[in-house]
Amino acid sequence: MTLPAQALQQIYLFKDLDADTLAVVAHAASGLVLDAGQDVCREGQPADGLYLIRSGSVHVTKSGSDADVVMLGSGSHFGELGLVDDSPRSATVTAAERCEIIKVDAGQLRDALARQPVVAAAFYRAVARSIARRLRVTTDDLAFARQLALSQRRSG
Repeated sequence: MTLPAQALQQIYLFKDLDADTLAVVAHAASGLVLDAGQDVCREGQPADGLYLIRSGSVHVTKSGSDADVVMLGSGSHFGELGLVDDSPRSATVTAAERCEIIKVDAGQLRDALARQPVVAAAFYRAVARSIARRLRVTTDDLAFARQLALSQRRSG
């Protein structure tokens, strides 16, 4: 089932993409509905697509950790790293509540982008900007955690 390109405009990742690029992405997309507790994808599985959250929220977890890596809600996305490097999933993502998810099939999208380099450039630029934003947040979080650990060692 192909989704209308307008459905993708709700997703922050795609807010600056033109109609041609959205149409290519929409052609590779399909809708999923998940109930709370259902896994969207599991750590270590092959990366088969990009996921976009239309409604609801998900927990992102790493094996061996008691805490969520992050919780993502409507308008968020995950799975973009697999589109870039073909590595297996780095985390497990589980629906925290009933969710409407758009899955963009990696193979279909790559095939379409290979035939349209201008569209591919726009799409991958949006993905790169998103990864850069997340890396900046991660850097800030890591600096805070290291400072906290250092303060605790000094006082303990």
